[in-house]
Amino acid sequence: MDVACNVTVLEAQEQINSTIYHLIKMVSMCVSYSLNTMLSVPLLLVIPRSPSLLRHTRFLLLIHLLLCNNLQQLIWTIKEVLLGCGEGFSVTQCLIFSATNQALSLVELFLSTALAVDRVVAIKWPLHYEFFTCTRRKGATVASIWMLSVLLSSVGLCISLTTIQVRFTLPRCRFFVLTPCLSMTSALGLYCTVGTALVLPLCYLTILACFCLLCWDMRAGLFSTTRAYVTLTLQAVQTILFSIPVIMGSYLIPGYLHNDTIDIATTIIYNLGVSLVPLVYGYRSRELQQRIRQAAHLKLSSQNQ
Repeated sequence: MDVACNVTVLEAQEQINSTIYHLIKMVSMCVSYSLNTMLSVPLLLVIPRSPSLLRHTRFLLLIHLLLCNNLQQLIWTIKEVLLGCGEGFSVTQCLIFSATNQALSLVELFLSTALAVDRVVAIKWPLHYEFFTCTRRKGATVASIWMLSVLLSSVGLCISLTTIQVRFTLPRCRFFVLTPCLSMTSALGLYCTVGTALVLPLCYLTILACFCLLCWDMRAGLFSTTRAYVTLTLQAVQTILFSIPVIMGSYLIPGYLHNDTIDIATTIIYNLGVSLVPLVYGYRSRELQQRIRQAAHLKLSSQNQ
């Protein structure tokens, strides 16, 4: 065990008063969760009730992405409320929260990658799109994303619980504050570093390649419209806003580069990125807009009767 692994050294990493820190985080998470829920609920009510929408892979992926985003924000909000009202988390509780957050972040990353690939296939190879996105393949893809994310995070959690043998209360539940308790040659350090170095670049390079292909086609004038430019720009902004916190919270960033201000900033950036998901991938769809208007019209008609 590293000599630096003690509660005094960990508390010395705090730059902002804990009460103020947790208040800022709690307010930002509550506001973001409420906004994201209001934007997501109409989509989650309309899409599952429309078989024609579910035939499109992007809407099936969107449902799971919205559910994952809302679940993660709910867990984050609960965590900040508990930390703000209590004295902190034990190391075991913090590790479990961190593993859950990591699993949901992986699901979001894999679903975003799948959405980017689906968009490219639908635009560049429309004649083969139905073959690549049959019902069995869609279900297998979504199930694989959830299972792989849970598996990777569960392995990391099991190694964490057996590697970090310390017993004290953490005022801030952030995994990187426990890096003094780890050796980079330990099983957990190697697993997290290698896993992150493989997963993140692979997913982001795939997303970048898909964006480049679409931009090249737009430059060639294949679907060069104002709406296409706006949609692609919004998707790029959403991906960047979502990616910054994911990368900053990864094991590729040394622990000494983190501080309270950066943590709050990345949380706010992440919330903005999450809030753009229903706007970019849902409400920009003409077919989905039509379904929402029809559902609203039917509800008003039933109320009037």
